[in-house]
Amino acid sequence: MKVALLGMTVMTVMTGAALGQESIHAKTYEPMSAQTIRMPPVPTVGVIKTVPTTIERRPPVPIAITPMPLPSMDSTVVIRYGRGGRLDEHTLRFADYRRNRTKVEIRGPCYSACTIVLSYVDPADLCIAPGAFMAFHAVRSAERREYMRAETEFLYTNYPLPIRQWIDRTGGWQNLPLDGDWPMSDRELWAMGYPRCAP
Repeated sequence: MKVALLGMTVMTVMTGAALGQESIHAKTYEPMSAQTIRMPPVPTVGVIKTVPTTIERRPPVPIAITPMPLPSMDSTVVIRYGRGGRLDEHTLRFADYRRNRTKVEIRGPCYSACTIVLSYVDPADLCIAPGAFMAFHAVRSAERREYMRAETEFLYTNYPLPIRQWIDRTGGWQNLPLDGDWPMSDRELWAMGYPRCAP
């Protein structure tokens, strides 16, 4: 369990600065080094760890565990070109944005796995700039580019209802293209209630 948690933490740190994304506030991503690997916050109320002081079996000495500080709640990530990529990497990144209430501005195209941002970031923390758009297609394997029906359906079911309804009106998740995409414009996103980004 601890190894899996550490692995997820390392994956989140490593994928925190995606291509085409930049922060307009203090950066929350640091280059990977031994000093930047941190465990998630641990509650300290009533948590005490004992460590023997010597081999002579003296009474253990209690030490307090201090949680790692969370990133600033007022950080903003700007996506100027969301090129897509692996679903697992985008899912971890956007789940982290949701957990930290990171504001996200879509200021350009958001292709493929980038559209997962709609599933994880609350519309109140997300804005769409003029000219930005989402581009949807079926999930395909990275190695052979084969259609992955179950993953496509799973992705579809995790989108918010207005996005699913748009996909249904456009042709349904079963007909999402494998090569190419269905673009959803800034105006369509605004009509669904996603706020317009300030200039």
